[in-house]
Amino acid sequence: MALARLRLLDRYGLLSPALSATALRSLGDLRALCTLSTTLRSGAGEDEIERIRREFDDAKRNYLSIPAAIKDMPKMNPQGIYVNKNVKLDDLQVYGFDYDYTLSHYSEHLQCLIYDLAKRHLVNELKYPESCLQYEYDRTFPIRGLYYDRLKGCLLKLDFFGSIEPDGCFFGRQRLSLSEIKELYGTRHIGRDQARHLVGLMDVFCFSEACLIADIVQHFIDAKLEFDPSYIYEDVNQSIQHVHRSGLIHRQILSEPEKFLIKKSQVFRFLKMLKEKGKKLFLLTNSPFYFVDGGMRYLLEDQHFDGNSWRELFDVVIAQANKPTFYNSDHPFRFCGASMCY
Repeated sequence: MALARLRLLDRYGLLSPALSATALRSLGDLRALCTLSTTLRSGAGEDEIERIRREFDDAKRNYLSIPAAIKDMPKMNPQGIYVNKNVKLDDLQVYGFDYDYTLSHYSEHLQCLIYDLAKRHLVNELKYPESCLQYEYDRTFPIRGLYYDRLKGCLLKLDFFGSIEPDGCFFGRQRLSLSEIKELYGTRHIGRDQARHLVGLMDVFCFSEACLIADIVQHFIDAKLEFDPSYIYEDVNQSIQHVHRSGLIHRQILSEPEKFLIKKSQVFRFLKMLKEKGKKLFLLTNSPFYFVDGGMRYLLEDQHFDGNSWRELFDVVIAQANKPTFYNSDHPFRFCGASMCY
């Protein structure tokens, strides 16, 4: 049965030549294994047994070579879109988009900017030592999917089973060894009680925050000062939120859009295609409208869009949405026209 299925896949070109030849030969030869015990039980001669043993050895070698053949298969397209459920896009009539990191894409300078502005807020407003200003954003340090332990002050990377990965625990900028992890936590597994102290730093928006937390923790370690890891998180998070809510970051980006924004013409070709197909589009973002408007004007300046015409791509534009509260809020909408808001 397995051989028949492989041959069917091979007929329709779904197996690479290397894997096809290896797998089909292996499964074909493995049928000899089924006859080996039968032959031995039937009292066959030594020559026949030796022949079957040779076939068995050949089949085994071919079977073990399958992993190497798989390595030669074409890899999945890293820019492809793969779904685990069939979706017929023709049936979808409404498409929604976020702005940051969806319609707009940012250079590495953005994380440096957020880090620097938050660092200055820590020193100027929350009275952290001026020596904290010496630190700079390290783009090689943070990754997605981190947790910060507000009780112990560690940055953690957990695996699928909720255990700390062997190289995934940092106290400040110091990577802890497996023995140090077990000494600190008792075990690599994070239990329910310990999980209550964890806060997620899950996506690209948190890169600068994770790096700044680690640097501030390291500052107190180097200075041999006692500190409360929970307060460090609260202060850094407050500073990051201030950078966004105060508009500091928005004004800085709009003052130098060529430094922070990356133009991707294929995004807007996709939007135009959807409109031409009669689809309804909406934009839902937490960013303020003036920031979105300025960014979209810059991103579309090479796409033969003039003035406010980027808004013609969308049937509805919702700014300062305050997601995720937006999804279950009864707060009324405020309509913004060309010159005033209602």
